[in-house]
Amino acid sequence: MRLLDRHLLRAAVGPFFFGLFTITFLLMIDVLFRYVDMFVSKGVPFAVATKVLILSLGYTLALSVPMSVLIAVLMSVGQLAGDNEVTAMKASGVSLWSVLRPLLLGAAFIGAGLTAFIHWVYPEATHTLVNLLYDIKRSRPMLEIRPQMFTDLNDEMTIYVASKDDLTGHITDVSIVEKEKAGELSPRVTTADWGRIITDKASGAMVLELHDGEIHEMPDPEQPHKYQVVRFRQHDIRMADMERGIQDSRRKSRGDREMNLTDLRNAAGRQRERLEDSAQHVSNLNADVVQWQFRLLEPGERERLRAREPANAAERRTRLSATRRKLEHAASQSRAQATVARSHVRKANKFMVEYHKKLAIPFACLVFALLGVPMAVTTSRSGKGVSVSLAMAVYLVYYLCLVGGEKLSDRGMLDPALSMWSGNILL
Repeated sequence: MRLLDRHLLRAAVGPFFFGLFTITFLLMIDVLFRYVDMFVSKGVPFAVATKVLILSLGYTLALSVPMSVLIAVLMSVGQLAGDNEVTAMKASGVSLWSVLRPLLLGAAFIGAGLTAFIHWVYPEATHTLVNLLYDIKRSRPMLEIRPQMFTDLNDEMTIYVASKDDLTGHITDVSIVEKEKAGELSPRVTTADWGRIITDKASGAMVLELHDGEIHEMPDPEQPHKYQVVRFRQHDIRMADMERGIQDSRRKSRGDREMNLTDLRNAAGRQRERLEDSAQHVSNLNADVVQWQFRLLEPGERERLRAREPANAAERRTRLSATRRKLEHAASQSRAQATVARSHVRKANKFMVEYHKKLAIPFACLVFALLGVPMAVTTSRSGKGVSVSLAMAVYLVYYLCLVGGEKLSDRGMLDPALSMWSGNILL
């Protein structure tokens, strides 16, 4: 390796890790707040909360690595240009391509590593994270009660609170819907002005201590005209086994972010097969109606119908109604299958968006390296702060293309490949 190549790569290593640490920290601020809230306020064990924090790094790293490449190129080449080393190289007959070549190779190496990370490590980390969050919610459903949102504590109880204090357990404007069994149409509704959530750590039970409220119910669902209202100063609802230890549910199903590249292509292929089945079903329905209509034009069939001509107007209306119902049923089935087909298209688009995103983000390392060298040379006198600001501006454009393209593609307004590669193409 030439001396110049080694010098450029050494100059870029420090800025790369500086950018990686800084950007990852900035992107993780929201996760850090959730981590502190989970550990300090909600009593999740330290080891479990730390595991959630570590597993959350996967998506953040996938976004921060390409931006770190851009910062590394801007700061390293900008330093060389600021020290007039680039001018000296040009005077010695060394072109900017010689400066770009080792940086481009380094970016390609980082992009290949990021692709491997996104294909093998990131889906498994995301799957483990989703399972862990699900297990935490299942073991401690009270953690999921959020102000101004309906929360299912189990299959028989749903709660709504206007406000909640995680430290004291104080809740206000409480509404609780209780069912004796899942799917019951006449549940008991309890409302209260305020209350407290009291947890018994020893037994794992939870008590909802409600104050100043009412209980509305129908004592007998068979007699809906009877309605009962009970007003109370204090009413306690005890729920056993609500604070259980966190147990692995071994959930197997995966979302799009929990799949690797192979799984995403297979999932999209299955949706396309279902789309073809739905289209074939619609075609068969239409063919049956058309065949039935054309059969009425055959001379033999017309003679048979004349021989069975209804004797009165009522019978004619009955026959016409049957014909109308047959056509309406075929049209209804076609509309239903069209809705199903659109859902398959959306699901296939969603999988392909994630597939192309997992490829487009690593490729952005090369794009940022190509873009960074001329930007660094032209802004070399402005300092490192301008380099970081330029990197943030460029990455903002790229991120907006990424997020906007994903939304448009999910709605079927843009091809998944074009939506995910538009940022690379634009830059």
